[in-house]
Amino acid sequence: MTFPVAPISRLIKIISAAVLLLNAGFVVASFISHWALIPTALLAAITLYCYLRAPLAYEASPNGFTILFRVGSKRFGPIVRAGRVEKSMDRSIRLWGNGGLFAATGIFWNGTWGIFRAYVTTSDRSNMVLLETQTGKVLVSPNSLDEFIEGLSKIIP
Repeated sequence: MTFPVAPISRLIKIISAAVLLLNAGFVVASFISHWALIPTALLAAITLYCYLRAPLAYEASPNGFTILFRVGSKRFGPIVRAGRVEKSMDRSIRLWGNGGLFAATGIFWNGTWGIFRAYVTTSDRSNMVLLETQTGKVLVSPNSLDEFIEGLSKIIP
């Protein structure tokens, strides 16, 4: 079963717009100084990578759970357990990843869940589900939380 991600939240839109404006500023600055081409190219590459690796959909099957991106996918083991998120990610520490450019993705840690991966497009915790797979914990934000949970109930043993 394939489930679309939740619409991008206002906070993620603001962060993405700010980075795009910063990138435009670097482009303008590169006309004044050629040295500005280095940060321009670096920021453009990071922006493009984050855009291409923002989650578009989640695919769940008895064989595993997959995050679908604009380019590529990330596969996890079979889902062992799933539950709605009661506490937000506010006190989570990003160990590696993207904190809000087109999505929040990467490896995070907090005292409640330990180390987990996040592939969310919203900052609204009422749209988040924490999955426990055989290969680790994954935080996702499906578009329709009820449909997602119902679909998973058919897959999880």
